[in-house]
Amino acid sequence: MNEQLDFAPCGYASLSDDGIIESVNQTLLRMLKREQQELVGSPVYALLTKPSQLFYQHCFYPLIRSLDKVEEVFLELKHQEGHGIPFLLNAGRRRTQEGTSIHCIFVPMKRRYEYEQFILEAKKSAERKNRRKKIALSELDHVCRELEQKQKELLELNHKLEQLAITDELTGLHNRRSYKEALFKNISEFSKTGRLFSLLLIDIDYFKNINDNYGHLTGDRVLKELALLLSGELGQSDIAARYGGEEFALILPGTSEEEAVRLAEQIRQRVASAAWCVPRLTVSIGIATAQLGDTVKCIQARADEALYHSKHDGRNRVTHAEELNAKA
Repeated sequence: MNEQLDFAPCGYASLSDDGIIESVNQTLLRMLKREQQELVGSPVYALLTKPSQLFYQHCFYPLIRSLDKVEEVFLELKHQEGHGIPFLLNAGRRRTQEGTSIHCIFVPMKRRYEYEQFILEAKKSAERKNRRKKIALSELDHVCRELEQKQKELLELNHKLEQLAITDELTGLHNRRSYKEALFKNISEFSKTGRLFSLLLIDIDYFKNINDNYGHLTGDRVLKELALLLSGELGQSDIAARYGGEEFALILPGTSEEEAVRLAEQIRQRVASAAWCVPRLTVSIGIATAQLGDTVKCIQARADEALYHSKHDGRNRVTHAEELNAKA
């Protein structure tokens, strides 16, 4: 952490995606009378009062996971002496190649703290009376049930948002963003374990003519039906994505060059022989299999070049990038 952030006029903390404290600046440590080694590596619950722990679990965590940011939230952090101090929290979730982290800014709310101290004293007085205590417990039970329901709704919404974020709306396959993430993940796995994977780029031949002659609704129908055909050819760990307008991508973990060519030829033949809503449909396919030192850009470029040769050599054919190297 640089010196400017460490001594900024507001508190700062970074968390891992599962809520472990990774760093805390000196400003926040002074406010709470805490030590760095006491907090770093601990769950975020170590900083929160019990009511704030409940809020974090049921509201903050689902929101930051689904929206990647939370703004103007009130939380209480525990002072070293045990009492709570109210803060205004702004947080953002950031993904990098090293992982995902949550960055939090804390601004103390002194007046709110004084007001809450007054409310706390009034509550203690009220709790001395048995009838008021029962009412308070009943209300707390009601709030807990509401929070549980809200958590369920938030989790369902989060799941829907996650699916929308990775899904192509027309075909139901993975979208371009999800495809890029999956490709990066397979490159990383290959560099660590040597587990092969192959990439297929599939382009519909003369797709513009379909749109021009039969209309875009027919073109959309062709895209959806081809997506179904491709999905039916894949294994459980394979990824099918709509990469561009009429271009699809298949990521095949654990698939060698020979196996990839065999599957690509099977797909090409199935497309050419299937009954479509247009008189004839074919695809051109380019393949690249992972090599040592590959990056996302490298394997993508080889598959693109192989696809270009399939189209340039007459379309309705399969080309593996290694064939081009052999010819060269």
